[in-house]
Amino acid sequence: MSRLHRREFLGLGLTSLAGALARRGGRSPVPRINGGINIAPLRRFDLDAGFTPPIIVPRLVDLQMKLIYELGFEQMRVTISFACFGPNFLAAIPYVRAARALGIDVVGIIDQFSGLDLVHAILDPATRDEVYETYATIFGNFVPKASAEIVRPGRFAVQILNEPSFFYGISPEAYVRDFLRPAYLHLKEDDPSIQIVAAAPVSSAEGFLRAQRMIEAGSENFCDRVAFHVYSTRFVERLSALTQKPVWITESGAEGSAQHLDWFTSTFEEIRNGFPLVERIYWFDLFDFQPNRFRLFDIVADPQEGFRAVEESVDLISLLRNRVVEASAGTHASYEELVPDIMLYFPTEEDLRIIESTSIGLPEEFPR
Repeated sequence: MSRLHRREFLGLGLTSLAGALARRGGRSPVPRINGGINIAPLRRFDLDAGFTPPIIVPRLVDLQMKLIYELGFEQMRVTISFACFGPNFLAAIPYVRAARALGIDVVGIIDQFSGLDLVHAILDPATRDEVYETYATIFGNFVPKASAEIVRPGRFAVQILNEPSFFYGISPEAYVRDFLRPAYLHLKEDDPSIQIVAAAPVSSAEGFLRAQRMIEAGSENFCDRVAFHVYSTRFVERLSALTQKPVWITESGAEGSAQHLDWFTSTFEEIRNGFPLVERIYWFDLFDFQPNRFRLFDIVADPQEGFRAVEESVDLISLLRNRVVEASAGTHASYEELVPDIMLYFPTEEDLRIIESTSIGLPEEFPR
């Protein structure tokens, strides 16, 4: 496939960086004051579309990133789904890069939405290192430029799998030995500054026992941050007693939008008070396909804009917006000033070249 045809297939724009900078305003960005948020790197609404063009619908990326920016979130957690470097891997690229351009720190989960391709690839010494290197090079080495003069680029951290016992049947001991330790040693050798986050077990009595076993197996020796999921405060004090490392609560929330505001305010404060080592808490989540559970917004088709966001967690969204207004006195650079063209952050020819240079390569279905 020619360079131009491949760009068209990916939906890449040709907006020049110089032009984007010329259109950017000079005011300060929205204050980053509202903690962390989980997002799904949604690329299309028809989830089984495979490589049917376009791989990524730009409006879906733009819409979620605009919401995260305007609500003042400091951090974003996103799954970078492996699937042999398939379309969902590519779809995570603009989310991570746009977030970092906006000054938002990113935790990228090396994981997979379904299947065992990733587990097999990182258990095999012949492919393990190149998988980790590809993640680090494409997501960690890229420093966004479009708003660098007024926004400190967000940092990138890596989390190794998500709830590995629950999703993959991996014991805590095997997780530390076969997944966390090799990833830590390899990624730290390449880039000592990259932060490695251990996987969080499920939020339950069983999950507490798994967390205890992970730490007894030496997980703290091979990570910079320990992670937990907290959907109940029942085990907060016991979790706090387990670890000496700084802690990121990478998922937390209450089911049912009527409960969101109280959980974000009172329960988050209870977690922090009972767990002094907690540095960050990530709300779960911005959008998913399940109504009236954890999401802040629904996303619906719109004949004019393609897609638009509909507030579902009205009270919590109002709190987040009011805090931003109070902290910024209502004046700040707009999202459009900082991200004049979301295509600036889409996959590039260099990204494809990096993937093609691995022994795994691009999927066979990818147009050549």
